[in-house]
Amino acid sequence: MTNLQKKMFIVIAILFAIVLSMLGSLTFAQKIEPNQLNVQYKTLKDEKIPKSMNDVSIVYFTDLQYGKFENKKRANKLFDTIRHLDPDIVIFGGDLFDTSCQMSQQDIDYITNKLSNIQAPLGKFCVLGEKDEANNDVIRSILNQSQFEILENETILLTNEQKDGITLSALSNSPDVSKISISNQQYNLLISHMPDTITNEDLSTKSISLALCGHSHGTQITFPIFGGYKSIDGAKSLNRSHAKRLSFPYIISTGIGCTHTNLRFMAKPEVYYLMLQNK
Repeated sequence: MTNLQKKMFIVIAILFAIVLSMLGSLTFAQKIEPNQLNVQYKTLKDEKIPKSMNDVSIVYFTDLQYGKFENKKRANKLFDTIRHLDPDIVIFGGDLFDTSCQMSQQDIDYITNKLSNIQAPLGKFCVLGEKDEANNDVIRSILNQSQFEILENETILLTNEQKDGITLSALSNSPDVSKISISNQQYNLLISHMPDTITNEDLSTKSISLALCGHSHGTQITFPIFGGYKSIDGAKSLNRSHAKRLSFPYIISTGIGCTHTNLRFMAKPEVYYLMLQNK
C-alpha cells in the first residue's frame, strides 16, 4: 500500500466514523433523550431560611408542552416522578400545551386530572408561558380547577404553619418589577417563564436569593462547542448555552417536553427537587 493509499484510507475511516457518530447521535436525540427524565437535586442552604421551613421540599418543573410529542406515556412519567418525590410545594413554570395540540376535551380532562392529583400540602403555584396566554381562558380554567395559584407580577409568603417563611415572587411575560416587594431579611425565590426577563437591571437592586426560569428547553438541541442550534424570543440573552453574570443565582430548566421537533440532544428533560435548609 502506497503512502497516498494509506492517507486515503485514514481519511475515509475518519469520515466513516463521523457519519456513524452523527447517525448515533441522531438516533439518541430522537429515540432516547426525549423519553428520559432527570431529577436535579439541590439543597438551598441559607441563614435567611427560617427554622420552620427547614427540610421543606419544592418541586419545580416547566414547559410540559403536552401535545404532538409530549404524549401520555411521557407525561405519566413526569407525574409519577412528582408523586414519588412527595414535595411540600410545587411550582410550575408555564406552557402546559404545545402549539401543535388542538386541546380536545379529552386532553383537557387528562391534564386537569393529573395536575389535580399532585399533592403539595404547602401549596401549588405557577406562572403562565407565552403558549398559555395564547389559550388564556382554557389554561386558567385548568390551573384553577387543579388548585394551582397563578402568580402575575406579585410576591407572596410561603409558610409552614408558622408566621415566618420565605417569599415567592413572580414576573409575568409582561413584567412589572416595581410590584416585586421583598425584604433583604428574607429568603426570596423568583420565578419567571422567560430567562431574559430576569436580566432586567431593576432586579439587581432586589434581594433575590434564587431565580427559576424555563422557556428555552435548554435550546433542546445543543451541539458541543457551538452551543444551541437556535435562539428564541425571551431567551436570546440568557439560556443554557449563554450564561450571564447577574447579581443573584439562577436556574434555567430544560423543561419537560419538545416543541417544533421531537428531538433533544444534550438537553435532557428535567425536574428540580429543592430542599430548604437553615444554614
